[in-house]
Amino acid sequence: MYVETDFLLALAKESDWLQENAEEALTEHEVVTSIVAYTEFLLLAEEYDIDRVRAVANLLDMVPVVPEDHQQAVLKAATYQDEHGMTTFDAIHAAIAETMGERILGTEQDYDDLEIDRVPLEPDDV
Repeated sequence: MYVETDFLLALAKESDWLQENAEEALTEHEVVTSIVAYTEFLLLAEEYDIDRVRAVANLLDMVPVVPEDHQQAVLKAATYQDEHGMTTFDAIHAAIAETMGERILGTEQDYDDLEIDRVPLEPDDV
């Protein structure tokens, strides 16, 4: 069964009005989600004072991402946010590119601090 962000938040927050139902659903269903739900989760984690890296590591055991290779990207993105202060979307882009073994074409210089080969999109004279 596919779940969305409210389900992830219910499990990760210290207290949530949906927490009991989400925990019960875990025992009744085999659940999966996408990198989209985890991206939204990463956006909201700070608002709810959730430790992103710890929460994502725990959640991925309960709510895996499909396709499976995106699971590693979600964990990397949470780490990039915490360790490099990256925005959620830049962290997701970097993590997907790294997981795929691809270079990244763009202007975001935060990628240069990671082990990702960035091809600058900006002109040389900038």
